Formats: sequence, structure tokens, C-alpha cells
Amino acid sequence: MNIDQIREQLHRLIDEVEDIYVLNGLYRNLTAEKRHREAYEKEQREKAQVAKKHRSGPS
Repeated sequence: MNIDQIREQLHRLIDEVEDIYVLNGLYRNLTAEKRHREAYEKEQREKAQVAKKHRSGPS
């Protein structure tokens, strides 16, 4: 293997590592967004239930 082949292989490996790094970052962002959305939706459901109880409760 000559130096040019080694350089080319090294560049390909670096590109693969960068791709993996980017994909891991995207995954972390998506999972964080999902957790936040689920927490927000849960909070909204709870608020709606409380509001419904207040409306339908004794006057």
C-alpha cells in the first residue's frame, strides 16, 4: 500500500467518523425533542382535566 492509498483510506475513515458523530447528534436532538413534547403534552392533558373538573364541579 503506498502513501496515497493510505491517505485515501484515512480520509474515508475520517468521513465515516464524522458521519457517525453527526448522526449521533441528530439522534440525541430528536430524542430530547420527543421527551420535551411528551412532557408538554402530558402537562396539557393534566391542565385540561383540571379545567374540566372545575367546569363540571358543583356551582
